[in-house]
Amino acid sequence: MKKMKKFIAAAIVLGTMMMLLFGCGKGEDTQNETKGYVWVSEYADFNVEKCDWLDKVVSLGDECFFSTSYYDEEKEQSVTTLYKYNLLENKAEKLNFGMEENSSVYGMAVNADGNLAMLINQYEYIEDEEGNVTDVNSKMQLCTISPSDGSVIDSMEITEVLGVSQETYIQYFCVDGQGNLFLADGDSKIYVLNKDMQKICEISIDGWINDMVASKEGDVYVAFYGNEGMELKKIDVAAKKIGESVQGLSEGYGNFSFHTGVDKSLLVSSSDGISTFDIQSQTKEELFKWLDVDINSDDVSQAGELSDGRIWAIIREYDRDYNNTYQLVYLSKKDASEVTARQEIVFGAMWIDSDIKRNIIKFNKTNTEYRIVVKEYGKDDYEAGQIQFGADLTTGNCPDVISLSSLDFAQYANKGIFEDLYPYMEQSGIKKEDYVENVLEAYESDGKLYGIMPSFYLSSTAVKKSLAGDKTGWTLSEMLDLVDEVKPQYVMAYDSKESMLYYCIYQNIDEFIDWESGACKFDGEEFIRALEFAAQFPSSEEADYNDREGLSSLLHSNKLLLMDTSISSVQEYQMMKGMFGEDITFIGSPSSDRKGNLIQPAGGSLAMSSKSKYKDGVWEFMKVLLEAEYQDSLVNEHGGFGFPLRKESLEKQFEYDMTADYYEDADGNQVENPKTTWGYDDFTIEIMAATQEEIDEIKALIASAEKVSENADQQIINIITEETEPFFKGQKSAADVAGVIQNRVQIYVNENK
Repeated sequence: MKKMKKFIAAAIVLGTMMMLLFGCGKGEDTQNETKGYVWVSEYADFNVEKCDWLDKVVSLGDECFFSTSYYDEEKEQSVTTLYKYNLLENKAEKLNFGMEENSSVYGMAVNADGNLAMLINQYEYIEDEEGNVTDVNSKMQLCTISPSDGSVIDSMEITEVLGVSQETYIQYFCVDGQGNLFLADGDSKIYVLNKDMQKICEISIDGWINDMVASKEGDVYVAFYGNEGMELKKIDVAAKKIGESVQGLSEGYGNFSFHTGVDKSLLVSSSDGISTFDIQSQTKEELFKWLDVDINSDDVSQAGELSDGRIWAIIREYDRDYNNTYQLVYLSKKDASEVTARQEIVFGAMWIDSDIKRNIIKFNKTNTEYRIVVKEYGKDDYEAGQIQFGADLTTGNCPDVISLSSLDFAQYANKGIFEDLYPYMEQSGIKKEDYVENVLEAYESDGKLYGIMPSFYLSSTAVKKSLAGDKTGWTLSEMLDLVDEVKPQYVMAYDSKESMLYYCIYQNIDEFIDWESGACKFDGEEFIRALEFAAQFPSSEEADYNDREGLSSLLHSNKLLLMDTSISSVQEYQMMKGMFGEDITFIGSPSSDRKGNLIQPAGGSLAMSSKSKYKDGVWEFMKVLLEAEYQDSLVNEHGGFGFPLRKESLEKQFEYDMTADYYEDADGNQVENPKTTWGYDDFTIEIMAATQEEIDEIKALIASAEKVSENADQQIINIITEETEPFFKGQKSAADVAGVIQNRVQIYVNENK
C-alpha cells in the first residue's frame, strides 16, 4: 500500500517560497485609472527545488515564513522545509527545523512573544503483514519556534487538551494579541486555548467557516457566509461566543481571504481585487482589481502588505496537466504620467470564463498598443445585468468584444451588431476547413461568421437504445409519447416542475421564437403539452431527491428514463455508457428537426462588435484562440473539459485517449493500467484507453450537433415564469396560460427584433 501512503502524504503536502529575481523581461503591467496614479506589478521568480506546494504562509513585519514540501519518490515520503523570507531584500533563508516523516503543517502564526507557533499533525500508518495500510493514527503537536534560526523552543501535544479525536482536521490557526490560540476545524467549531495551553472554550458556528484572521489590533475574527453574503465576526473570548457582524465590509458572495493589515486592520483579497478594511471606522478602500494589474485571481494563494506601502502576492499557476509553478508579485503605486497609454478595448460579458480571463491577461501583458478592460454585467444583479447587456448591444455602448456565453445568439445575429469574422480569418491565413465545420458554423448566419468558440462540448440526453429504438433524435411530442408508454418512476434525475419546463422549453427556445421573422408559437399544441407535462411534477421547493436509489440502480431497473448530460471528453462518454449498463442513444433535447444534440462553449465564446473602433486590436486577441499553438494547448493527456475546435488538435486529443498505459506484473506480463476513474452518484468506472469504435462514435456524435444551446432572454423567462404560476397552482388552464404567454412574448419580440 505504498501508493496509499503516497496519496495521503501528497494530499497534505505543503508549499514553497523561493529566491527572487526581479524580471523586467516580464514587463510592468498596469491598469488605467483616473486617480492620478496606477498600480503596477513587478514579478519575481522562485527557484526553490522540488516544491509541490506552497502553503501556510505567515507574515511578521516585512518577513514571511513558509514551508515547502514535495514527495520524495525514492524514500516514499513527504519532505518539508521551513523558510524565512525577507521581502524587502528578496532573500530566502532555510531555517534549521526538521519535520518527522509523515507530518504535515496545519497552521503557522506569530505569537505574542514574536516567536513562531507551528501546529503540526503527525501520522503513524498501521500496516498488515503484506504492507497494506489498515489504519492511521495521528496526533497534534504545537511547536514554538525561534524565527531567527528555526530551533524548537517548546513542543507540546494538544490533542487531549483540545478534547478532539484523531480525525479532527484543523483548517485555520490564529494567535491574538494576548497570546490566546484559536483553532478552527474543517467544519464549524472553534477551539480557544490560552498562552499556557489551557483550554478556554469551544465555540460552535452556525455555518461553514471560510477564514479566520488576526487583525492589526490583535483581535481574531471569523469569516463565513450569512444571509447577506460574507460576514466577519469577532471571537469574544471573555464572553466565549461570536460577536455581531462587522459593518461596512459589504463583500457579497465570492472567494475571499483575509490577512492581517499593516496600515489598516485587515487586508482583504477577493476574486475582484485587494482592499483594506478599518474595523473601528468600518470603512473599506479598494486598492486595485486583479484584472487591472494583469493577475488572475484564481491563481492568488497568498497576499500581504509591506511597510513601504507595496502589496505582495504569491501566484500559483497550473497548466492543463495540473503541473504548478509559483511566482511572487510586488504591486506598487506609480504616477499615471509614467505609464504608457494604450487604446482600451472593452470586453463585455455577464461573467468571465476562466480560459478567456487567462487569455485577456496574457494579451494585456504582451500587447503594447491595446489593452482589454472587462465590463462584467452579471456581477451584482444578474437579471438586471442581463437586461442592461442586451440594451448596450443595440446602442452606442456596445462593447468591442462580446461574450456570447450567456446570450441568445439567434436574437442578435441579424441585427448588425456582430462583425463577420470570415474576412479576418482569410486575411490571417486561417482556413475554415481546418476546423470542425459544424461547430464553427454554429455561429453562422446568412453565410457570415459572427462568433467563435475555441473549445466546445455537447449537451445531450441519453436514453437506452432498447427503449428509444432506432431514433437518433426526437420531437417534444415523441419524447412525451415515450414517457407515457414507459411510465417510469422518474423521468429525469432532477424532475421538478421548473426543471422539466426548462428542459422542454429553454434549451431550445428558438423552437418557439423566430427572431428573424418575429413569429412566436407559444399557443401551439407542443407548448401546451409541455406545460401539462411539467405540471405533473412537484415544485422545486417540494421535490425531495434524498430518499431515491442511486442513479445507476434506477437506470438499470428502468425506473429512471432519461439522463440530461454533457459530453465534454472521451472519458465522460465512456463513463456514461458504463453507467447505463447497455447500449444507449444520445438522443438530445426535443426539437422539431430532431437535432437536439447541442453545442456548448467549453471555454467561452466571442464576437466582435461591428461598431468597434479597434477591430484590428480585437482580432489580434481573437485570432490567437484559433491558432495552432493555443488549440494544441487545449489537448490534455489526462482528458480535459471540452474538445479543441481545430481538427488537428482534436485528433491529437483522440490519440491521447486511445493510448494505453501498461505495467509489468509479477509474471512479466504487460497489463493495461486504467487511465483514471470516473464516478457519478452511486456509479464508478475505471476508464481504459478508448477503442477506435468509441472514437468513431464520438466523432459521429459531434457531427450530429448543428446548433448552439441557446440562452433564453431573461425578459422572456420572466414572462413564462410569471404566467405559468397560476396554471401550476390550478387557477388557470394550460391553454389560457399559453395564450397569455403568446401575447406577451409576441409584443416583446416585436419591440426587440
